[in-house]
Amino acid sequence: MTGLVAVVVGATGAVGEALVHQAVKNAAFSRVVTIGRRPLEGVPVEGRVAELVQKQVSMDNMEVEAKDAFAGADVVFCALGTTRKVAGSAAAFKKVDFEYVAASARLAKECGAAHFSLVSAQGANARVPANDLGLFHGLLYAKTKGLAEEAVVGQGFQRTSIFRPGMLDRGDKTRQGEKLFLKLAPSLDVRDLARIMLLDTLTAPAAGAAAVARFEMGELRKAAKAAEQPPKPTA
Repeated sequence: MTGLVAVVVGATGAVGEALVHQAVKNAAFSRVVTIGRRPLEGVPVEGRVAELVQKQVSMDNMEVEAKDAFAGADVVFCALGTTRKVAGSAAAFKKVDFEYVAASARLAKECGAAHFSLVSAQGANARVPANDLGLFHGLLYAKTKGLAEEAVVGQGFQRTSIFRPGMLDRGDKTRQGEKLFLKLAPSLDVRDLARIMLLDTLTAPAAGAAAVARFEMGELRKAAKAAEQPPKPTA
């Protein structure tokens, strides 16, 4: 499998950055396109085999401004995500984690991408009761992630891969409040998650496999320990 064109939405986040750094060095890809408000800085030139194209857009107008950048994409990786604290409000959080994700999926489908690969979260559930009160943000987070998954699946891609990691080790991007939990709870390095996502893209699905594959934290951690083995999706 060679000559693939990958689009990465959310490339300046920890997972998106790891995806770009690895994809541009992978001979399977001929072009890697980033979509975001600002370009990703510090992408190594040494070892790069794929062309890197960085498209700056207003995320609120992404479906218009990024349409040309999505053209010809074989796979779209969506690594968008924030927190209520960073976003500033429940509404702003939902805009990033749901509205922008849904817009990415619509545009990817419109432009003919066959595969959409989404970073979601452990416990994502569109059916969980939730509101915008800060006290119950954990429920809102799970619901928003679940709704984003539904929006992506609803586009009917030939392949949809949904990754549901739990605690992520973001390296120097780790938020202050996460550092303690990294010592207490099972975690997954963002570089391992990126590697697994790329391996999933480059591994042909088994005959008769479902169009939608979901990968839970347990399988992701197992796959992180097995360098060349893709994770097994849940039923």
